[in-house]
Amino acid sequence: MKKYVLFLVILFPSFQIFGGSTLPVPVNLQKAYENGTRSMDGRPGPAYWQNHSDYKIEVRFEPATRTIDGHEKIVYYNESPDSLDRLVIRLYQDIFKKGNARDWAASPEDLHDGVKIRLLKIDGQEIALDENPDVRRYGTNMRIRLQRKIAPKSSALLEVDWQLTISKKSNIRMGTYDSTSFHIAYWYPQIAVYDDLEGWDTFNYTGGQEFYNDFCNYDVKITVPKNFVVWATGRLQNMDEVLQKKFVKRYKKALSADEVIHVITEEDLQQGHITADNAWNTFIYKAQHVPDFAFSTSDHYLWDLTSAKVAENRERVLIGAAYKKESEDFYEVAEVAKKAILFFSNEMPAYPFPYPSLTVFNGSGGMEFPMMVNDGSARERSGMVHVTSHEIAHTYFPFMMGTNERKYAWMDEGWATMLPFEFQAREAKGYDPIRRTITRYLRIAGSEYDVPMIYPATIYGGQGRFSYRNASYNRPGIAYYLLEEYLGRERFLKAMHEYIERWKGKHPMPFDFFFTFNDVLKEDLSWFFKPWFFEFGYPDLALQKVDEDEDNLLLKVVKKGKLPVPVKLIILYQDSSKAYLERSMAVWKTHLKEIEISVKKEKPVLEIWLGDEHVPDLFEKDNKLKIEE
Repeated sequence: MKKYVLFLVILFPSFQIFGGSTLPVPVNLQKAYENGTRSMDGRPGPAYWQNHSDYKIEVRFEPATRTIDGHEKIVYYNESPDSLDRLVIRLYQDIFKKGNARDWAASPEDLHDGVKIRLLKIDGQEIALDENPDVRRYGTNMRIRLQRKIAPKSSALLEVDWQLTISKKSNIRMGTYDSTSFHIAYWYPQIAVYDDLEGWDTFNYTGGQEFYNDFCNYDVKITVPKNFVVWATGRLQNMDEVLQKKFVKRYKKALSADEVIHVITEEDLQQGHITADNAWNTFIYKAQHVPDFAFSTSDHYLWDLTSAKVAENRERVLIGAAYKKESEDFYEVAEVAKKAILFFSNEMPAYPFPYPSLTVFNGSGGMEFPMMVNDGSARERSGMVHVTSHEIAHTYFPFMMGTNERKYAWMDEGWATMLPFEFQAREAKGYDPIRRTITRYLRIAGSEYDVPMIYPATIYGGQGRFSYRNASYNRPGIAYYLLEEYLGRERFLKAMHEYIERWKGKHPMPFDFFFTFNDVLKEDLSWFFKPWFFEFGYPDLALQKVDEDEDNLLLKVVKKGKLPVPVKLIILYQDSSKAYLERSMAVWKTHLKEIEISVKKEKPVLEIWLGDEHVPDLFEKDNKLKIEE
């Protein structure tokens, strides 16, 4: 704890008012505006650039040994103005390398000596891997110092042969779920992001951090034993070659179906004969302009498919669920996933779902990947609805909007918390996700663990830590909710849509979001952004009686906490009827500490309550007044 507090104290003074903005921009990010890669109005600058790659991967997966043998060719395109003298390769599964740092304990039988790199070539030249000072592995990164730099607007060809063993018990976001069911992610050697803000992203993956990837093209061939089905990022290219005819027919029917098609049923599994009769079959998947690739496989999972029309000029989105028969909640998942996708497309954020397919795989926990979701079973329907819609919401953030959630997790987890609120409440009767999120936030609000969200997530630890969960999910989820409530649906969506149009397929940072909303709405929202995203503090209002006569009650609402929230009053009359009085949280733009409200005494008043279940308030003891007649 001492280390983190010291770092925060040192970091905070580096935030300075910059370029006329009323928000404090850290000095290390100011260079983006000076270099013209970002604009102070929130748009990409005239000099904005980002790198990308084409991946061609062939992999053979042996379920009995959990072993992946892979070969890949990567064409890496340097769109930057810099000559690159090194490459940084991510080897995520080195998280299980003996001696490496991890946010969670790992089973000893899952530890190994690291991902085995058998061959590495750059532009046709083989790179020695043993005792080569130009190749250094540290944490989950491999740095390669190049003998010949990659010039601006040029490319490099990498070839890699590798082998790794998938974890059996320590399933961090992926792994083994029974002897023949697996979700495979963070699995291939991947070129790290080189961007206009920090250069190479060299954060070490320790289990807590998630995505920050370039937008790339994938052509992937996955070879598995007979009767193993593969679900993956992208669309299956060769269904006729790998599936028996009746399953191909059902698959094709689902492409235009509104109802759920049971592609593989329990009866089918009992009969066997699911895939082509070869001892091994190769499933081919392709995906364009996506930030990652993941796949799942099993020889005994049920498979449901349906589809949805999300925009007039788009083909239907193929939506599926792959699950074990014991997971009773999953029998509804395909339908709930479809409803969620239509909700996101038409209501919030009211932007068409950007990918051609999505599969929810019945693994464990809840984890998102482009066009793939890895979810465990939920004990209650509300849990299934919540996790399904939350993970699908990530399709927008960080996949369509390539945010750096390794550094700013609130830029995706906060949105994935807030965007489905209305859907979750509607689909799971009796469930109140807003109240749930507020309750979780207030457990930590105002404590030493309640760290300002603008600080990089790598400072305050990974998943499972108090500060990470609060600053990434609960506090930003409520902040976004309150912002939408203040702006109203129409103005909120106007700003949100412009933010999406400006930054989809790119790498927005926090100030691109803040400045875009200010620019579109022609309003400086710093009075809201600063306390909620940049500062220590908590929400706390108090209710006081100032004066009273025969006709009116004069009340004072005191803003005791730093974070602005709406003012909502409930007037309870002696005849048990109620009246409601509200003031937008905009009152705190000019009235920094308190406001006065006059309440007409249309009939005898018994009590007045301040707030409700959807307004966070850390100390509620001073939120009720009993009126003495």
